Amino acid sequence: MTAIVLGNFDGCHLGHKALFDALKLEAEKNKMPHIAISFEPHTRHVIQEPGHPELLTSIEEKKELMEQNGVPLVLQKFDKDLFAMPFRSFVEEFAVKKYGAKLWVLGLDQRFGRGGKGNAEALKSYFPDLSIHEIDPAMFEGEAISSSRIREALKNGKPDLANAMLGRIYSVCGIVVHGLGQGKQLGFPTANLELPPYKLLPKNGVYSGTASFDGQKHRAVINIGCRPSLGNRPVGLEAHLLNFDGDLYGKKLTVELTARIRDEVKFESLDALKEQIKKDVSFCIFGK
Repeated sequence: MTAIVLGNFDGCHLGHKALFDALKLEAEKNKMPHIAISFEPHTRHVIQEPGHPELLTSIEEKKELMEQNGVPLVLQKFDKDLFAMPFRSFVEEFAVKKYGAKLWVLGLDQRFGRGGKGNAEALKSYFPDLSIHEIDPAMFEGEAISSSRIREALKNGKPDLANAMLGRIYSVCGIVVHGLGQGKQLGFPTANLELPPYKLLPKNGVYSGTASFDGQKHRAVINIGCRPSLGNRPVGLEAHLLNFDGDLYGKKLTVELTARIRDEVKFESLDALKEQIKKDVSFCIFGK
């Protein structure tokens, strides 16, 4: 017998945390193990098209966040066969037989199974042996917290709003790869990240935040965009680490975005660009 929650859990935001907390509480009261079942790939990448929506968390990030929440993560392959499975078969074959579900915690109005016919009321009606617990959504500024709202905030260049709903600072993790060395030539060397597939990058611009690797954390000025003053390149992320001088190539770097400083713009000269970067660094240090 197992207590479960089920969903994509992209972002592992405060709404998901409320589900996880309720799951742990109910599992402890009923003296049974608990798991969170997350679909891979994201269900909408199968139902609609890969990459839509862009992801707040990679699989690796999701695993780490789940561990921090004290909930074991089980990845379930999602495909068109599972999507087409009727609601009752989905519960019987998938939740009960495969995962031993005896207790199920759901968000308010959460739906699943073909046609979205699975919900708390349907579970109670067709599966009286299942213990069903439906919880109210976590709220922010009068509306339910959702992955969609967080994506919208990031796409609008508002990491402060996204972070408030996440309950943590939005992060982008990737391996540092070689760029063209243009930042170093300007006196502000940057670490260029190779990003996981479909990872959401916030609105193009310059951000303040931190960059972490090997247990070290440095303040950082982060540029997201195509660097129009340096010849335009595909959209990417690069970070200038303050008070750091070393080789980061091949290392995993975690960049956290705390505030948006400005738009990405094309400067008339490299000297003008350098002066602006100095101001960006000052903002990162002093907030002005």
